[in-house]
Amino acid sequence: MLVPPAATKSKGNEAVSLAPFAGRARRGGRAEGGDRGAAAVEFALVLPLLLLLVCGIIDFGRAINAQITLTQAARTGARLAALGQPNVVSATQAAATGLSPVGVAVTPCPPGATQTTAAAVTASYSFSFVTPVGAIAGLFGGGGFGAPITLSATGRMPCES
Repeated sequence: MLVPPAATKSKGNEAVSLAPFAGRARRGGRAEGGDRGAAAVEFALVLPLLLLLVCGIIDFGRAINAQITLTQAARTGARLAALGQPNVVSATQAAATGLSPVGVAVTPCPPGATQTTAAAVTASYSFSFVTPVGAIAGLFGGGGFGAPITLSATGRMPCES
């Protein structure tokens, strides 16, 4: 094979041909044309997965925030029920800031109860997804296509007289 002198590199006693790579330097480092658009295709394949991941992070964060708020509201309601305070339901709903409507079930302390019995308050909330994650979860065995999920929390406090 006859190779032009500019496209050879001497390696010891033998000459190594650089002919396949000789044209790259002149064309700005691009390959022969088969790689054109490969980055766009790879981006198009990866973009839906990245968007799904971001949407999942958003909805998961919202759900955790709602669960923490609901737990704190149930704990507040249980404390009020253990002390025998009135308006436990409205106080529990007021403590669940940003969540509406919140369902509240109260098990108050019986008359003459000691600290061995406990007052219990259960708060529940129907959480709706804002991103397409709920719809996709419905396809894989969730509660339905984009159906909301029910979050609940129970607070228990020993009765005080």
